[in-house]
Amino acid sequence: MLTFIVPANADQLPLVRHRVGSWLASHRVPIGARRDSVSTVDEAVSNSIEHAYCDTEDAGLVAITVQATNDEVLISVADHGDWPSGADERGLGLTVIEGLAEDVELAREGGRTTLSARIARGKRATRGRAWAPEQRGVDESTRSPR
Repeated sequence: MLTFIVPANADQLPLVRHRVGSWLASHRVPIGARRDSVSTVDEAVSNSIEHAYCDTEDAGLVAITVQATNDEVLISVADHGDWPSGADERGLGLTVIEGLAEDVELAREGGRTTLSARIARGKRATRGRAWAPEQRGVDESTRSPR
């Protein structure tokens, strides 16, 4: 299981994507499920950054947990921010996540907002822009083209 906490700041998104993608790759999650999992985490963290801490100067924190089982990838993204009423209905973030994951749950309880998602591990890769290093022909150890 991968669990880490980042400041609710957009500068953290590349780190989050890299860390989740690398961890999933090390657990041999197929590229389709990996891509959808990274996109789900990225969108959920972006939503926390945009909505949970929008009325405060304190950036707050976002907790990310990813677990890979034999059949699925389980994702949890949580914050302790104060989401404005209707914020999750405003944009396309939740809609995007619902399109990527088999199950999505958004829970608010005790000042904590948690998005939980389940992505089938056997998802096939779809066509699209390559984000994974092995698809771009980049040697991750040196960050240079192969």
